[in-house]
Amino acid sequence: MEPLYFDANWKTTTKDNASFYRIMPSKTVGSLVLIEDFYINKTPQFQGYSPQNSESDYVGDVIWFDENGFDSSSYQFYNFSTVSDLVYYYPSGKKFRTIQYKNGRKHGETIIYHEDGSVLMKGKYEYGKPVNGDFEEVVNWDDYRMNRSDSDAGKEEPIKTTEGIIMRDENNSAKKRQIIKKKIFWINSKQLAQEIWYDIINDYTEPFKQINYDKSGKILQTINEKDFVQYGREISNGILYDYYFQNKFAVALKSKTSYKEGQKSGEAVQYFPNGKVLKTEKYLDGELKGDQIEYNADGTVKAKRVYQNGQPFEGNFDEKFASDLVINQNYIKGIKQGEVIVKDESGSSVAKGIYKDGKPFNGSFVIKNENEQNELINVTSYKKNGVQKIFNYYLDDPVKTYTCKDDIKNGETVFYDNREIIGKIDYKNDVPYEGELVEKQKSTIYKKGNITEEIYYRSEYDKKNENNIQKRIYFENGKRTKIINQSFLITSDRQDSYTGIYKNDKPFSGYFATDFNEFNHVDYYENGIIKFQYSNNYLENLEKYQYPNYNIKSTYKDGKIIDGPEYIKLEKQFVTKNWKDGVLQSFDFDLFAMHYFNRFHFELKNNVIEVTVMNSKKTAQIIIEKQGSKNSSKLIIGKNTIIKSSLEIENVVPNTAGNVLYYESDNTVKAQIISVEEENRNSENEHSQELEIIKNLFISSINEDESIEKNFNKIAVTFSEDKKLESLLSRNEETEIVSALWFRKDKKPDTGIAILKSGGNFYDLKSFLDGKALGEKANVDFKNIRKEIEILQKTLEKKMNESFNK
Repeated sequence: MEPLYFDANWKTTTKDNASFYRIMPSKTVGSLVLIEDFYINKTPQFQGYSPQNSESDYVGDVIWFDENGFDSSSYQFYNFSTVSDLVYYYPSGKKFRTIQYKNGRKHGETIIYHEDGSVLMKGKYEYGKPVNGDFEEVVNWDDYRMNRSDSDAGKEEPIKTTEGIIMRDENNSAKKRQIIKKKIFWINSKQLAQEIWYDIINDYTEPFKQINYDKSGKILQTINEKDFVQYGREISNGILYDYYFQNKFAVALKSKTSYKEGQKSGEAVQYFPNGKVLKTEKYLDGELKGDQIEYNADGTVKAKRVYQNGQPFEGNFDEKFASDLVINQNYIKGIKQGEVIVKDESGSSVAKGIYKDGKPFNGSFVIKNENEQNELINVTSYKKNGVQKIFNYYLDDPVKTYTCKDDIKNGETVFYDNREIIGKIDYKNDVPYEGELVEKQKSTIYKKGNITEEIYYRSEYDKKNENNIQKRIYFENGKRTKIINQSFLITSDRQDSYTGIYKNDKPFSGYFATDFNEFNHVDYYENGIIKFQYSNNYLENLEKYQYPNYNIKSTYKDGKIIDGPEYIKLEKQFVTKNWKDGVLQSFDFDLFAMHYFNRFHFELKNNVIEVTVMNSKKTAQIIIEKQGSKNSSKLIIGKNTIIKSSLEIENVVPNTAGNVLYYESDNTVKAQIISVEEENRNSENEHSQELEIIKNLFISSINEDESIEKNFNKIAVTFSEDKKLESLLSRNEETEIVSALWFRKDKKPDTGIAILKSGGNFYDLKSFLDGKALGEKANVDFKNIRKEIEILQKTLEKKMNESFNK
């Protein structure tokens, strides 16, 4: 039977007009047909199975060849047919490969045959995974495609399994090395060109050995485990050999590239299929350096170029640009000079111009502009003139076109989305004048040079869709007059959109939403006065920031919230204060860090400040109570209690239980006694970082001579101001505490610096180490006290280090 002939567009034709032909009759097995197509010169073009009723779909492995008969592209498709064994053939008709399938994937033996019928290699798959033997390819073993007829039939991609895979133990070492090999044979030979050993680890195949051979069987190189990129399949040290393939057999060497420590290093050579050199170039630390020489097929030099630091330096270069453009241009000492021609993949010229001193001088050019966008520009005497085009990946997919005269925008600018016009605007002297200026998620309407409207979109795409509009803002004489907002919903006042009226460019009446990204809310005004705020629990609505629903209402009076939550956004913290009838009831302090979040909840209950930590669910209590004639404050954390009370500074070192902290207050020095009652010294929970924050707050901020309500409000202020909060969290030098003295159980000083009364606003300083006096400074003025304490502290630390190192 005569072959079936096709023209260059794959339309059936006669033999005289044919570019391709198909062997007829096609081999059939069950419901499948094996399609074998050839170029008219008898070079293979395609081989693969299809359902008999749908030859545009594919089943199993398919492969395309270029006009020279070399592999062009190949894919593996699911095999959901009733034919579980597929057979492939050499162009001569001899059996080449057999593959077994189960549930769509390769399962069982795959065998590769020499043309004389002997077995070259055999490998076993289990549920699509190579588990034993030798294979043509192993890295794409799970990369299956589903064809259209399978989707139409309602078939789904099979569930992945882990059968047949070696697992690692808890130390990440293989319990048992399971080896498979990838083998490449020289065509028409039983001689290997390359083989790679892989260890199957979980769902991954990791190479640990590679050998390359020439056609005579001589070993060219051996690469061991240390020469592969760690956790990768690429060569780190050695030579990467690439081949011209036909049916995954090596026909000839295509290139060889040397690598050192994961980077190209030394000479790289490309070859013609006949073995002659096509191109030579050199690399240093992964970058091209020195001469690159390209040859004609007869061995004569076609072109010579020089690279420096990986960049073109001297000669004529073809450089790829965007998707399918190639720029041919000349460099002299690293500077672009002379004619440049840009061609598309068909070879048609799309731009042509002249460079002078590395700059576009006259003509048309494709460049990366200052915003890293692809641009086709038209230039006269170094300046843009005429229509310019900014485009996406493809030249015929513009983002916008604009008109210039002597580098100044004058004339029409047109905006595009998916090759459709979505807006136009005229510029005068580089300023928008009349029309619609389109940006990613915003459009601005101009009339006679003035803004009349701004339109904001949910997405930068589909700007013609009304449902994509978030809000519109209207202007008169450069000032806002009205906003219509569709970006949120107030659950107690449901509307399709919410309107706000401006007066003198400031909110006057209606609804005005914030744009904070992390946390948004809506303010409601009447006659220029803010009345209400609508918000939500932002932790529960992080995923709904695109269209938040607000179900919490706060009421303002005289510009301050008196009922409901008040929100304060700091650099790394977020504070929520809860008010009722103008009285602070509780507040939340949210702390953010890299991969970390925690909330501290403060609440005044029955004359006690109660602090709850969200992550650990631990609770602490702060209490102020009378102790004789003085007040003391307590911090209770679990079974442990910290007690703090004031101490009068005298002219002798105190004899006390507990430790003394000295701090500045009202231009004088005061002191506090800190004692700890620990029933559970080993409790990690009571010494966690989050509870250290509470302890630091208690020691530095609680004033036992003031009411618990004043202290509660004072803490709220501290957590609402960045500077005070940073001082609290970091315990830096800006805190009020200037020194401390630790005491032994017998009430004798142990280590630290004591501050004693001298007279007036002058003080005596004494330092102690291990119960012994170390140094002193008498009669120090208050304004110099920190400086003198720092001198004593340095000496103290030096002695402590010497004692520690003995």
